[in-house]
Amino acid sequence: MPMEVVSHPYEDLQGCLRVAQLEANLVHNQHLDSQRWFEHFLTNLERYGALLFERTTRTIPYVPTEAVFEDIFSGWIPAPQGKNLKFQRVGNDILQGLKQPDPALLKIRSASSHMLIDFDTDEAARPVAIVLHMACSTNPDTSRTKALLELDHLGIRLVDEYAALYRDCVERRLEAHSSIDHL
Repeated sequence: MPMEVVSHPYEDLQGCLRVAQLEANLVHNQHLDSQRWFEHFLTNLERYGALLFERTTRTIPYVPTEAVFEDIFSGWIPAPQGKNLKFQRVGNDILQGLKQPDPALLKIRSASSHMLIDFDTDEAARPVAIVLHMACSTNPDTSRTKALLELDHLGIRLVDEYAALYRDCVERRLEAHSSIDHL
């Protein structure tokens, strides 16, 4: 009698996301090299059976004030995710990071990277991850008066053949990364 494959769609999606993050961490520093880290993360997702869809990217040079985040919150990001408080909190965290009280810190390059992952289902009731990645950096020559905000927003779901083609590999990779040295 053939063995039946048990479906664990959310666990599979979370495992794929975890292994993609862990392997990106081995190659790039998420906070110092955030865009290359994020691209490696996305490449890993595809390698392990994820389908990326509805990706939106935008780079915004700006003066670090709350007005830039209000512009973003007002809706440049299309579906799969609309405006929400989690997104706003990430933006506020970035603003707080730029408001350093020590004048000596005004002539250094600083960078901040944040990633938010929420889960939902698509029209076929398959689990999807909705990823928002925000990276903000300043330049020592312009101190805290100018910054660059890089935004990526996309949906992620597993390919239909995930269980047959990728699940064992992802589970082996997660086991290999389970050492505390990798965390």
